[in-house]
Amino acid sequence: MSLSIATSLYERYLLGQILKEPEKVPKHVSLVLSESDLLHADGFTRLRDYIQWCRQMGIRITSIYIDVLDTEEKLRWEMIEKLLAMLDTMLKKLPEGIGFEVYTGEGELHSKQDGEKLLVYFSVGFGGRKEVTKAMISLLSDVKEGKLEPNDITEQDIESRLKVKHEPDIFIRSGGKHLSDFLIWQAVYSELYFSEVNWHKIRKMDIIRIIRDFQKRQRRFGK
Repeated sequence: MSLSIATSLYERYLLGQILKEPEKVPKHVSLVLSESDLLHADGFTRLRDYIQWCRQMGIRITSIYIDVLDTEEKLRWEMIEKLLAMLDTMLKKLPEGIGFEVYTGEGELHSKQDGEKLLVYFSVGFGGRKEVTKAMISLLSDVKEGKLEPNDITEQDIESRLKVKHEPDIFIRSGGKHLSDFLIWQAVYSELYFSEVNWHKIRKMDIIRIIRDFQKRQRRFGK
């Protein structure tokens, strides 16, 4: 038996094990990528494949953060615009049943809401610190206008002003790199998985193994 056939059979076996326990499949998977991950020749191809794999495993939501590393504002926005153009091309190739929302620090740019099988959030260069800061500015504005009393502010008031309303079950970082500040409010109790595989080499098998690993974990939610 060839290695490729053996790998394919093992992949099908693991996928079958995952689908036997649908109640343990994470509902929301968060993925952190860098701009260099996607600018590689296979970067966006892998991203499109990843979205399809999520759908096959019964994942309902995946939030994807694209970290833009340039600190100089002009270069940063040039990179964001380049990534958005490439992302737009990829989104047009997604099949029916997959909805998406695309954000930058300026707000929502693209949206397709008919995601009955999978909803994908894309955040391009818009991390958790900026997200929480914007939420707090919105709260302060309501306090100033007399719509809200400071002592009455609840966690729900903050959460309602965040872009991504769903808490990730698991956070994936490829390439063995450090975690980013993406979804710092929402991901406080998320499971973490650091893959040593670089993004442009990621395989379906790697994602399947991550989800299978999650199914075997006992979540403690900070306890």
